[in-house]
Amino acid sequence: MTKARSKAVVMASDGAGGVAQFQDRRFENVRKWPGANVPAELADTWLKYLSAQCEQRGWRCSAFAQMDRRENSGSITIHTGGPDEPQLAIVWERKRGGPISVRYRSAGVADFPLAEAEKLFEMVSELCRLGVKESVYCRGQLIYEGLPWRGEFWLDDRLRLGPPTRQDEMLLGSRVILVDAEVPGIDAKDAFSNFAVKLRELAVFLSVFIRKEVRVPRNCQRQWTFTARPDGQPECELRFVGYWEPDRPTAMPTRGIIPTVPLKSVHRPDFSFPGIVVGTDTEQWLPADIADLWHAFVGLTPDCRLQFLQVGSMWQTALSLGAENQTARFAWTVAACEALKPHGAQYRNHNVYHVIDALLGTPVADLLKEQWFQPQNVRNAYFHSGEFRGSEFVPHEWISSYQDPTFDKAARALAQLAPAAILEWLMRGGTLTMPPLDPRTTARRWVKEHGGVLLWVFGVGLGAGIIVDRAWRRLTRP
Repeated sequence: MTKARSKAVVMASDGAGGVAQFQDRRFENVRKWPGANVPAELADTWLKYLSAQCEQRGWRCSAFAQMDRRENSGSITIHTGGPDEPQLAIVWERKRGGPISVRYRSAGVADFPLAEAEKLFEMVSELCRLGVKESVYCRGQLIYEGLPWRGEFWLDDRLRLGPPTRQDEMLLGSRVILVDAEVPGIDAKDAFSNFAVKLRELAVFLSVFIRKEVRVPRNCQRQWTFTARPDGQPECELRFVGYWEPDRPTAMPTRGIIPTVPLKSVHRPDFSFPGIVVGTDTEQWLPADIADLWHAFVGLTPDCRLQFLQVGSMWQTALSLGAENQTARFAWTVAACEALKPHGAQYRNHNVYHVIDALLGTPVADLLKEQWFQPQNVRNAYFHSGEFRGSEFVPHEWISSYQDPTFDKAARALAQLAPAAILEWLMRGGTLTMPPLDPRTTARRWVKEHGGVLLWVFGVGLGAGIIVDRAWRRLTRP
């Protein structure tokens, strides 16, 4: 343990508006405490297993931590219960990517048997090494705007998308998807934490798949609402908003009790416009290959999975922007497509045209380069200088002698191409072969790539010139 960690300082008010420092003497001489070292391969989950084991024994844990980029450290006090409860004080620190150094001692009125502490740490390390986890049932929600979700769909045996008990009776409205899952975790807290991540992954995946914004609802959100009084006048009130499901099951629902969400066959890449046929479309349907594409997502390598989530999050951000942010929506859609390119310096100058060419073919890429489209120019103009290309601050004219529909046409076409490209990338397992770029180099690019060398040569030349000048002055001095 470092000296800085062995002397904890508590900051508190001195009663006169200032701050006083108090030395926490519980952690003096921490180097002399008995300790243990947790290997780096177990360090990411060791503290979670320790907390879970304490909870199983009916013990409480209180913890403080200090976070830094290079290392983390903290202290944990284990309370065993009772008026004269034995307590175990633990001090730990871990450098980035390294093992955990643990020191401990008895801290309560009654002595905590250190032999029992050693057995506790040994059990925690063994469970951590084996990766023992339990399956915990979790339920959450996803929300979107559109047709009602009336059926169920099982993405796999442990993940179900189900309907809510209540529906908005309008054809298009605010909708809820109930997500039931069995999630592995070290304990219930760890499982629910993992489930929160799974909900966000599902929201991104469905946003790409059904081409509308699906998101996790915010908790404890208060907004102004209004209702009509008997006299017809509105009555405003601040209320918590959101959907509350009255049925709270404690286990996974039985499969097949309610009908399945309608499935429709689609041809990939899918360039169809996501419209609604009045009188035919009465509920949300899913493409028939949803389970295959979900399994493709789950089977991605960690790097490719992260890249899909990054790209999908950009697309999700674009979908969240309305007509008042037309150019931003367009630019984020272009950025989502561009982010599909492989990582590496050799792909730095590839843009959306190269990505679409590799995924959807040259004819589609040529369409993007036409004068009325050119999404890369819109993306650069917005992100580099904030230029609007839409009608964000243009008054809406019901009757006008002339309007330019070019931007709206390009936005509709791009909204079809982007999810098709993302799903094509997914079906290829995240493998994308980019076409080689033209090796010709412009003077501007050459200066940009070799600017460091030019500065070094200039500095050396300047220094040599100063030395020669001084030497010449001394030689010619009378």
